[in-house]
Amino acid sequence: MTHAIIARQRIGSRPAARALSMGVAAPRLLKRMMTRLSLAALAFTFVSVGGADGALRALTNSNARAPEREATALARAPAMIWTIDADGDGVDDFSNPTHGGVRGVDAFGSGDFGARRDAGKRTHHGVDYVAFVGQKVRAPISGEVSRVGYAYRGIGGLRVVEIVNPETKFTARVLYVEPTVAVGDVVVAGEEIGAAQDLSGRYPGITNHVHVELRDARRRLLDASEQLPSAVVQAQRTQTSRAAL
Repeated sequence: MTHAIIARQRIGSRPAARALSMGVAAPRLLKRMMTRLSLAALAFTFVSVGGADGALRALTNSNARAPEREATALARAPAMIWTIDADGDGVDDFSNPTHGGVRGVDAFGSGDFGARRDAGKRTHHGVDYVAFVGQKVRAPISGEVSRVGYAYRGIGGLRVVEIVNPETKFTARVLYVEPTVAVGDVVVAGEEIGAAQDLSGRYPGITNHVHVELRDARRRLLDASEQLPSAVVQAQRTQTSRAAL
């Protein structure tokens, strides 16, 4: 602060009065005063922030920090992941069919894999993913469409699409979807295969959904919720990226 006070004192009324008495034009006087003010400000910055390096940082940081703050904000923005490339070959292997969560408990039970059905006489063979009527339904796995038919032998008009992956031998059956694909079509996980149907006619009061059954190469039923991604916020990705920098 001492240097700033001294600098201001040097720009007092005496130089200005002397300049006017010598007939110095007003523009020249103004230019001299502005130059001295700039030098005084630089001197103050020099002392306050620690020498030449500090002064340079003070002058550049305000502009440099703007894109840095913007990049940080973008890095912290959560991303929703709906597909998974399990083997790293650049092709998605699994996808959430509706970009929704698993159906909770309603009048018809739970949508979880293995949930009780018919008073415990059987268990739920698939996973129910919440869906709005008419919304896009996506292939849960990559593969070839092996079957397009009716879920209950034509009763109620509810449809099913079956997909087989020739490499992994996984099979996915997606029920309650009005198909837009045909047998023989090759689809990638996440690609549209149809639209979600209305279940209210057959199951009044049920949460609308699509049903996904997943089997491995040995035809064993798998819990699709353990294979297909859900609404995952990738906050960990940001931390991992920062640690790598």
